[in-house]
Amino acid sequence: MPARTLIATVGFDERHVLPALRLLPYDRLVAVGGRDAFRAPAFRRLLSIEPDLQRFPVDPFDLQECMEAIERCVHVAQREGPVRISATGGTKILTMAAFLAAFQEGVEAWYCDGPPLRLPVLRGARLADAFPAAEAAIIVHLRKAMSLESLLAALTELGFARRTVMAAILSLGRKGLVQSSKRTGRDVVRPSPELASIRSHFAGRPGKA
Repeated sequence: MPARTLIATVGFDERHVLPALRLLPYDRLVAVGGRDAFRAPAFRRLLSIEPDLQRFPVDPFDLQECMEAIERCVHVAQREGPVRISATGGTKILTMAAFLAAFQEGVEAWYCDGPPLRLPVLRGARLADAFPAAEAAIIVHLRKAMSLESLLAALTELGFARRTVMAAILSLGRKGLVQSSKRTGRDVVRPSPELASIRSHFAGRPGKA
């Protein structure tokens, strides 16, 4: 019989997790959080409710580590049955990582702080699908700081218009994935740590759609 798994992010207050336990049916509970959170009184209280839960320690301030850990949990759990994610507990970075992992893996995700909110995740969709072709190409290409002109030249060779690339750079900047500055009079563009964290999900999308 398939086992339903609930993957819940946890922090220092078990009250951020308990609503999901009440609202989301599950057979197995997997907690993802920082090592300090697993030693806290709140987690001991959670264990008193669910003594068989599995714990998965991460650095809750490392977006890439958190996202990859949750994706591994999803892959393992899917061998047994359906998976849901509760992204309510823990740091904002851990919550963001859970949402990104849910989108990437196409699994159901919930935020249960107050009225339960289901994240609009499409089954079969991938994280890269949420970005226009020019933005995806920049994410793939921009691996270190480079001049704006060099980036524009590289992307126009892939078939993108300069105005399209400029609009994509501005959009990625608003999303916190690209940073711009001036160096010796030249405009310079560099990837943010968050961009580096998600780049691996964009393999196969370097060119114009």
